[in-house]
Amino acid sequence: MSHRADRQQRFYQWTRKHISTKLAKIAAVSVACGVTAISAASAQTFVQGDVTPLEARAAKYIEFRNDVQIVDATPIDNAEVTRDAHNRLGSHTAEDLSSGFIAYAALVAADTPAFVESIQARVAQDREGFLAELRSTPGSVWNLSGAYAAEEAIKMMAAQDATYVEGLGQRYISEAYAMQNKGWAKRALSTDGPTRLYEAENYSYSRSRMATPVLPATMSGGVRTPGLNSYDRMWATNWGTSNATPLTNARARPIITRALVLAARYSVGDLTDSIVNGYAKSENTRRCYYSAKLNLDQCISATRTSTEEVFCIGKHGLGEVSSCVGWIANAGAR
Repeated sequence: MSHRADRQQRFYQWTRKHISTKLAKIAAVSVACGVTAISAASAQTFVQGDVTPLEARAAKYIEFRNDVQIVDATPIDNAEVTRDAHNRLGSHTAEDLSSGFIAYAALVAADTPAFVESIQARVAQDREGFLAELRSTPGSVWNLSGAYAAEEAIKMMAAQDATYVEGLGQRYISEAYAMQNKGWAKRALSTDGPTRLYEAENYSYSRSRMATPVLPATMSGGVRTPGLNSYDRMWATNWGTSNATPLTNARARPIITRALVLAARYSVGDLTDSIVNGYAKSENTRRCYYSAKLNLDQCISATRTSTEEVFCIGKHGLGEVSSCVGWIANAGAR
């Protein structure tokens, strides 16, 4: 073999060895990355499609949000629009709105990172002891380091929703005054107020209701989070107006405590219908919604034109209801 051929042979052998070493290193890195990815995936896994009692109850409040959004998106240009708005907004009972709101507030807490991390720490330490404490002393939920962050998240949601609903109510009231010069709005409605109340009552029983979706919930560290902001906009925590300012209402502490207890028990899979029934309730907010509905009905019963009907919807069906939505954060119409 010539000297040149010998050099080519040695260069070929060196190159093959060098490439083999590089490939081995790349393969090792790839395996390591794969293991890391697998570990990360196992740390947070998607929950199989199921609906919890808390999510089913929260859907009652989300349905109200949906109706508000439909009312907001529909131009007020004929009598049928005002009829539909009244039917939709009047079809939610005080009980459903009150309990649905608390259930949704609990899901907001269950999606708050600091609250989730504090529950994960307790579960890792002593899951059964944590559950026993929650069951016997519900107020102990405030011992979780993330409880106050969850409270702020709930108050922000309430303030944002209330501000949105209040703003729509103000727009309806303004429209009522602007409509006084429109022929169709000044004409007498085809049915009297009491008849329209009866029709609205029938609508509340016959209308199609929103199905509870399967939220994109995940499990990490033995704790479930609902993933509200990873689903439909209607379920998002920031559905309302972003420039709202939540304040403190000392009288609302019992409601927030119930929401936090529901959130904690939802997170660790310790919920039943009876537990949701027991905690997702507030006499203060129920009375608020009931009063708003009663005032709306009384106002509608006296209306003769669409202009008057629009004013009633803005004043009571939206404005007054906004104070109930935002009560825990001192938000909404005053």
